[in-house]
Amino acid sequence: MNSRILKLAAVAVLAGITISCESEDKFLVSEDGYEYKYIVNGEGDVPNQDEVVVYNMMYMNEKDSVLFESTADQPAMILCDTAQWSAMGPLYKAFKMIKEGDSILVKIPTKILFAETFRATIPEGIDPEGAITFCIGASKIYSQQEMEAEALEANRAQLDADIQIIKDFLTANNITAQSTESGLHYVVENPVEGENPQAGQTVFVHYTGTLLDGTQFDTSIDRGEPLSFPLGQGRVIQG
Repeated sequence: MNSRILKLAAVAVLAGITISCESEDKFLVSEDGYEYKYIVNGEGDVPNQDEVVVYNMMYMNEKDSVLFESTADQPAMILCDTAQWSAMGPLYKAFKMIKEGDSILVKIPTKILFAETFRATIPEGIDPEGAITFCIGASKIYSQQEMEAEALEANRAQLDADIQIIKDFLTANNITAQSTESGLHYVVENPVEGENPQAGQTVFVHYTGTLLDGTQFDTSIDRGEPLSFPLGQGRVIQG
């Protein structure tokens, strides 16, 4: 098994795709002039406008040196915009044909790739007369609604975990705090009478920020003046 196929196998694993490594078929040439061949022909659909595609991707130069490689934790997530893709050179035109579950090799002349897609000068050490080979696996296609729902669920799970950490900290330190629906926990140490500021008003505050282990990461006190900002406009951390 050659090194190129080994590297493709790694991409296929990231994409959740099982492949046999029998891929000595010749490259085909697309209508747009790039070469390609399927390693796995998936059973999903091609992306539609405004869907988000999760790609596991690696690309290499003609010497099989890896120039870029996504990871399982950080795949390439690309919004499908068919009009924009059509204007961004052969790589994005290839994206248009890759179905969910596909694992594909795409070979693009280096000059064309950097001129039409990357729109950058060719770095030293890359043969301008050579070609760049992309190993691409499309692991998942999301609608905008699915993407937002999954992000919301992830945020909720993270919020639950964060709140539990805060509760454990308060219990361990015998602190009684009030809380809000947002997850904010607070203790009023020096209550005084006065009016609460309203959204849009400018407030002046002294603050010190620490981690739960007491490590200080910021304070206005060391700067010798309070922080001022209009309330309710998202200028600072909520709370």
